[in-house]
Order: sequence, then structure tokens, then C-alpha cells
Amino acid sequence: MQRGLQEWVEYLLATPGEKYDLSSIARHHPDLAEFAGDIDLEPSFRWSGELHGAKDIVDNIIETQKYDLVPDNVMPISGGTSMAIFLACMALLRPGDEVVCQSPGWQQVPSICKRMNIRIKEWDLRSEDNWQPDTDKLKELVTPATKLIYINFPHNPTGCIIDTDKMAEICNIASRYGAYVLSDEINRGLEWDENLLSPCAANLYKRSISAASMSKSFGATGIRYGWFATKDKKLYGDCYDIYYNSFLCNNHPSEIIARSLLKPENYSKLMKESIEIGKKNLDFLHKTIEENEQWSWTPPGGSFSCFLKYHTGELSWDFFKRMINNKPIGVEFVPGSCFSEKCEYHVRIGFGNRHYHFTQGLNLLIQSAG
Repeated sequence: MQRGLQEWVEYLLATPGEKYDLSSIARHHPDLAEFAGDIDLEPSFRWSGELHGAKDIVDNIIETQKYDLVPDNVMPISGGTSMAIFLACMALLRPGDEVVCQSPGWQQVPSICKRMNIRIKEWDLRSEDNWQPDTDKLKELVTPATKLIYINFPHNPTGCIIDTDKMAEICNIASRYGAYVLSDEINRGLEWDENLLSPCAANLYKRSISAASMSKSFGATGIRYGWFATKDKKLYGDCYDIYYNSFLCNNHPSEIIARSLLKPENYSKLMKESIEIGKKNLDFLHKTIEENEQWSWTPPGGSFSCFLKYHTGELSWDFFKRMINNKPIGVEFVPGSCFSEKCEYHVRIGFGNRHYHFTQGLNLLIQSAG
């Protein structure tokens, strides 16, 4: 029986004891005190009054994300990337529609579709292809009934990245039937070749929406602040209407913190730190995998996420339970089977944690396979 990510979270939270965290795919969280001097404490708890997001925040999103967009294409929202994805699904999808989703992948869109009686077609990413998306297969999956193609690059859980030509090809396939592209770009900017930046769907295709936040790149998960971007004014308006009638306004304290983090000088500093953290841990990961015959992988091109394959025959859920209950200290990771039955004998680990914590947890994981 396949167990999904929700069941994994429930088991994780119900398991007591000290653990090395290899499950998070965010960088370790910076302290709020680091930016305290840059945060305006004058505003009251009254909301900001900015229905479509504060202008300076929108301008800084466009600048830091290198968007080829105007302010009216971008809307900051509370709830992070998950909220942007939810809004797009609610605005676009109706019972009986068809959606193409990557597999393995983040399960939010498939979960929404199942509850709305929407047909899901899985677009398989395969280890034999180094997890690179096969656009010929996508052409076979997309039909006149396809309303939406959901993609995520840099990819969770594999760390696969694509270039602008591949993104343009995906958008071109969608355009043949007027389908929309929902692009989860939460890991964009975390490319391990610093000369690369993953493409933004909203820059390339009008019928697309790009969703992002600072949860992974900055470890700012707790403020739950993100944005969506689209050149499609009707889609923008529909998402705004749903958001307004559900939440009215953004969380003002989160907005104040986000304003500080998105200042170009702060954004640049944090992103540089994140790249340094990731590269140091990734170097150790390379060395460790190469020295152990029980493990193999395709190195990630971006994000703090990677998919490791082990060759011992133990089911990934059983491996997870054994390791999380390890004494005196357990190890957290996500079993591959939580993403797809086709991903058995894989584990997803994150490598954005502090180096000592990461190396200790990884060594224990690697040595305990078998």
C-alpha cells in the first residue's frame, strides 16, 4: 500500500526522540534578529491597505527574480507557493477537466484534483533519463481536454533542472490546445551552476502562472509569504477574487519581514549564503555516494533536494521507520514510495542544513542501509 506525504508527516510528528533532519529541502533558517535592524516596527497590527501587494515589494520581486514582467503581472500573497498553486487550481479547474502532473512530484495539485473529480495524467520522470522530462511523452499526454500542465523546476524531489528551450517547448505543447502551465518555481535561484538561472514560465507564455516564495532558498518557511506572476489578466483577476474573498488581505507582520528579505541587498546576501551552504554539503554528498556501492544517484542540478537510490532491497517505508526510530538518534528523510510506487528503493534527502548536522546524519543514513 502506498503511503503519501501526509501520512509520512503524521508518522514523523508522532515519533519522539532526537533526530538528524535530512527531510527538509530548505536551507537552515536564519534568525529574525539578523534582520531586526532592517524591519520597520512603526506599523500597527492593522493591515497594510495594499489590495494587490505593496508596490515596493512587487518592484523588488520583479528585480530579484529577473522577471520580464510589469507590476500588474505580480501579486504577493500570504500562504506562500502553496497558496499561489491553490489559487490557480481554483481559478482554472472544474470537475471533468484533465490535468497533467509530473511524477514523482509535489502532491498538492494531484490532491486537489482528486477532490474535484478531475482526471490526472502522470508525466513520468525516469531515473534512466537522469530525471529529465521527456517532451515527446508530454505531447502524447496532452489532449483537447487538458486544462492544465503542472511542472516544478528545479524539481522536488530529484533536483532536476531544465533550460529555457525546454520550458519553451513545454509551453508550446500547452498552447496547441490552449492549456495553461502552472509552474512551481519555489527552488528557482538555487542552481548549482551559478551561471544558470531556471526559466520562468510567466516570462515565456501568457497562459501560465509562476508560483514562488522564499521558503526554500532563504529558509523563511514560517512567514508563509510568496507570490504568483502571470501575464493573463483574466487569470490574475480570478485568482485575486478568490484570494480576496477567502483572506481579504495579506498577513501584515509577514509582509513587513518579507519587505526586508526582498530588498535587493538582503536578497543577494541571503542567496549567496544559501549557495555556499548547498555547495559545501553537495560536495560532501558527492564524495560519500561515490565511496559506497550500496548507493547511486543523479546529482541535482538545483534545489536542496536530491533522490538517492539504495540497492539493499529494503522497502523505503520500512527503511524510514527503522531510521527514524534509531537510537540514540534517528534520521529523518522521505521514502521514495511516498512520491510514487515507481520510486521504491529511493529516498529524498535535503542538504540545506548546517554542515556538521548534515554530515553526521548522512553518514548514519549511508552506513545503515542494508
